[in-house]
Amino acid sequence: MRAEGDRRWLLLVLALAALAWVVVGWRYLVRLEPLTGDEPYYVVTAISLLEDGDLDETNQYAERVWLRFYPPQPVPADWQGWPSFPWDLPPHAAHAARPGLYSKHGLGPALLVAVPLLFAGRVGAMAAIGLCGILLVGQLYLLARETGAGPRLAAALALGTGLTMPIGPYALLIFPEVPAAFCLLYAVRRLAARENRWWQWLLTGSAIGFLPWLHQRFVFSAALLGVVALARAVAARWGRAPVTDWPRALWAVGPALVGGLGIVGYDLWLYGQPYQNTSDHAGFSDLVGTLNGAGGLLLDAQWGLLVAAPVYLAALAAVSLWWARQPRLAGLVAAVALPYLVLVAAYRVWWGEWGPPARYLVPVAAFAVAPLASWLGQARPWARLVVAVLWGWGALLTTIGYLDPQRFYHHPDGVNKLYRTLDSWLGTAFAEWLVPFQPFAQAPASVRLAVSGLALGLLGVLAMVVAWSVETAEAGTGQERGVVRVDRVE
Repeated sequence: MRAEGDRRWLLLVLALAALAWVVVGWRYLVRLEPLTGDEPYYVVTAISLLEDGDLDETNQYAERVWLRFYPPQPVPADWQGWPSFPWDLPPHAAHAARPGLYSKHGLGPALLVAVPLLFAGRVGAMAAIGLCGILLVGQLYLLARETGAGPRLAAALALGTGLTMPIGPYALLIFPEVPAAFCLLYAVRRLAARENRWWQWLLTGSAIGFLPWLHQRFVFSAALLGVVALARAVAARWGRAPVTDWPRALWAVGPALVGGLGIVGYDLWLYGQPYQNTSDHAGFSDLVGTLNGAGGLLLDAQWGLLVAAPVYLAALAAVSLWWARQPRLAGLVAAVALPYLVLVAAYRVWWGEWGPPARYLVPVAAFAVAPLASWLGQARPWARLVVAVLWGWGALLTTIGYLDPQRFYHHPDGVNKLYRTLDSWLGTAFAEWLVPFQPFAQAPASVRLAVSGLALGLLGVLAMVVAWSVETAEAGTGQERGVVRVDRVE
């Protein structure tokens, strides 16, 4: 593979992603006005940092600084934003051990958007998160190349997953999801690579160290990645890893350690204990609730990943093939993703409340590119048609959302606005067949079990399709193609 050709493809992918989000961004500015959900809280924190140089937001709420980003009251006659929103923003206050009013949300997003917010307002803040989304799409392309896809297929997979649900809608929202996805994917890629340059190690450690600052639900994944980085350094020191890893790997250990110890110090300062006060959030479910959360993360009528983007079912079906071919990378992804998935499934508000679908799965959804690339890079051409059909359904729903971004947001009533809009266009009743898992409109247990069983059955069918398409391809060519190294294209 020629590195120069890959650079051209990579630049093309980045440019197309940037262009797509610039176009979509104008609809966000019109229809998602003013900031809602968790977004205004990150902005208030950023204002406190910029204007006071502290994190105590008491005076910001007293001055109602969020009104700087609100329309005049009453709203203009041609208003196209949210039909209703709170003029008095109730604080999301941390249960702190020190006096003052502090946000319970992570500092990372506020730090990312603070300076752009100062110079360009909301557009600047969106651009900061959008840049993370563009960089994430670039990482998706490189991951696809490394797992067996040619340049065209890698570009299609990167853009296809990066611009659609669940990742795409969050690339223009002030949430930690997309920056966390970028940090996780970059760190995993570099730690799975055989060798790295010193600056790659430095960026890896910085990504690991920044993860818990984005949100403390990433603490466990960040800690594991930090241990892997340290293990690489120790192994190199004793001759059990490439000699070039020593002392370069220490460039990763340092920033990761600083980030980890920093979040512990911050928690001690704010809460008087080395971890976040659990009262800041909704708490965790028992075993039955966790299993329901796991099912809902994938299948819930409004927030389920597979409901919004069925192509991820194909990715799950191809995991075993990918694991057999790249156990080092696949094992690291599993080690990082599984603890996180258990954590969010156990969280009582696993659906993420006011936001586009599958919010808490965005940080790990990017890894789906690897099994898809491993499969499609060596499968019969018709396998790509299967994936294209599944992807096309999610792309259609994403397009419906981009045309009116308010459709991405659901009240917990069991009604999916994206499917309801599609039904109104086609005269169908897809929305009525979707099964709610979230407790405010929960379907009976028997129905939830039935749809879960159906999903498992479809997964089994797709797994057989994966195996058959690869076996027939190898029988036709008489050989298996290996994965591609793109270590020089970063």
